Amino acid sequence: MASLIYTARAINRSQNTVSREVGDAAERLAAVSLENAGYEILGNNYFARVGEIDIVAKKDYVICFVEVKYRHRNDYGTALEAVTRSKIQKILKAARRYLVENNLQDSDWRIDVVTVDQHNDVQVYENVYTEGMK
Repeated sequence: MASLIYTARAINRSQNTVSREVGDAAERLAAVSLENAGYEILGNNYFARVGEIDIVAKKDYVICFVEVKYRHRNDYGTALEAVTRSKIQKILKAARRYLVENNLQDSDWRIDVVTVDQHNDVQVYENVYTEGMK
């Protein structure tokens, strides 16, 4: 019985590693696509106690907090649909923390989403956050 548990844990670790590698590849592709679209990448994988931001960038003097979503299939919704209100709230909290830490509170900013599909097609959705979201 113990060997089955060990095997299941090993498989889960392996799947998590593959998922992380796919996510990392999607984030790299997203960063290149953003640079090609005129964004300046300021940082990747900003972690705060309140949330995480995949990419911090700047475009036209606006700080952009970018969430990257990859979907192999749309069986459970599109990549854009996977960015829930709850996720936006976490990004907002992390973004506010980033602005304070970097003395950028007076800067214009927004939240963008980049989606990547199994064909490496990239879509950039600018300013997905609106003040009315709760």
